[in-house]
Amino acid sequence: MNSFFRYIFSLIGIVFLLSSSWLSNDQSFSFVKRLKHEKPSPTSASNHPYPQLGAFSTPPQQVSIPDLLTQSGDYHQQLISVLGHITQPELHLDETELNLDFVFRLAQGTHSIIVYGRHNRTLGAPPIIVHRSVEVSGIFWKEQDRAGTTVFNVLQATSVVPYPSSVPGST
Repeated sequence: MNSFFRYIFSLIGIVFLLSSSWLSNDQSFSFVKRLKHEKPSPTSASNHPYPQLGAFSTPPQQVSIPDLLTQSGDYHQQLISVLGHITQPELHLDETELNLDFVFRLAQGTHSIIVYGRHNRTLGAPPIIVHRSVEVSGIFWKEQDRAGTTVFNVLQATSVVPYPSSVPGST
């Protein structure tokens, strides 16, 4: 019986060594590498003519939704932070099932804006639940072309966090 187990473990070791040498020849699949049929990310700075998060050196400006709607030109393509509650959320997994694309309305009273973005599921569950109060930071767009349609008053979210924070002392 002992020799049988030695034989099995020897085979497992050989298979492991062969597979690790095959992987070291850079033939392994990686989510970091772009697939040949995959389009470039719409948020990569090299192919996106719009401002990116890295282009801002100041923290987001706290703004109310009524101010955004009445003075949208002043905040166009600016990094802002808005408080509100979530209505009409939609969540969709991407092809890798590692990211969650989302869109929802962020409301303050009778006023609302559209928020969209992407959440990395490996970082935990997103705080996107109907009627949850959140603080959303991101780039505001007075108008933006999305898939051939012009949308108005949208926020490209870089973070969505519950408000008030569930972490003591972080408010």
